[in-house]
Amino acid sequence: MSIDLHRAARRHSAVAVLTALCLVVPAFLGLTSGATAAGGSSAYDRAINENTCDLLGRAYTKGVGCSRTRCVDGARLFRKVYGAEACQLKGQGEYGFVSTIDFRTCAALGRRWIRQVNFCASYPDRSVTAVYDAPQCVGARSVYVRNTEADGYYDECLTPARVNELVGYARTAGSDLTAEASLRSGVQCEHRPAASYVDGRCVPDPGSVPAKGGVLMVGDSLTWRGTDELGKMRRTFTLDGEPARPISELQKRLDYYVSGHGQPTGLIIALGAVPPPAGYGKSDLARTVKTVPGSTKIMFVMPYAALPSGKTSPRTTKIGGWMKAIARSRGRACVADWPSFVRSHRSLLQDGVHVKNPQEKSWAKFMAQQWGRC
Repeated sequence: MSIDLHRAARRHSAVAVLTALCLVVPAFLGLTSGATAAGGSSAYDRAINENTCDLLGRAYTKGVGCSRTRCVDGARLFRKVYGAEACQLKGQGEYGFVSTIDFRTCAALGRRWIRQVNFCASYPDRSVTAVYDAPQCVGARSVYVRNTEADGYYDECLTPARVNELVGYARTAGSDLTAEASLRSGVQCEHRPAASYVDGRCVPDPGSVPAKGGVLMVGDSLTWRGTDELGKMRRTFTLDGEPARPISELQKRLDYYVSGHGQPTGLIIALGAVPPPAGYGKSDLARTVKTVPGSTKIMFVMPYAALPSGKTSPRTTKIGGWMKAIARSRGRACVADWPSFVRSHRSLLQDGVHVKNPQEKSWAKFMAQQWGRC
């Protein structure tokens, strides 16, 4: 059995040894040197301090701020939306310095929520099994343990004592730290369909019956960016937002929710700003909606995207038309007119699609109020 544990994500970290295990401890990634103020103030974010900038993998220049376009050595831009920029190490596939995990789940995992950009801090080097004194962790749960960052298999921060305990389990079972942390996590188990947490282990339970009910919101980057604001207003909502998610993924996300929670009593569909794949049309959306029980209240949020000319995108207008038609043909359905709200609040958006960070509460208030009227 081989378990690599890395101690300290700080620039000057010491090598540590855990009994019977070989542990390698590299220094944390340094910042890019020679940064200049070229590019103007919009190329830097003064609201993000050096430590937070480091967590995002972005280059920091004292007196100027956190760069929106430049990363630390060995990294490149990963998330490029203005106001939510983050980097990734080269050669790490789909992983970066951050993950799009719900802020409540992020907290339950013991990880740091970066509110300025609406990300959950993630350790960028996926060859590392665990990191002691990781800045991505909060409080006593200071050891960052890698998993896969997928639903129910997120990276998790644990206490050093818990890690020692899991290492003991790993020795006995002939497994590894990641496997034991995954098996023995009650937080992770809650996100796995057909599973139950029994005697300190998450085990398959095909006979388990999901608790029916709950309100599910499936959205794209607007939902993701406003999750913490809306989640505080509607604490019981399950908010499933992901950047660049097209409306064609609605069925997949709905199926995942149903497998773990049963049919929702409420469904909010906030998709359509991202172009769907060729061939996806109104009939496809209607087919997905028909899988939802007639007793479930559905709110369609009409999408909005502006062209460079300032005119509304014909694509989002068309998808909004689909939503209106499907809502009219179904009982217990309503439509939230997000485009009209945007047009009456001209300073709301930063790029024709995304809400400015200080205005995310306005987006959340609109959603909460519209649901209350639906």
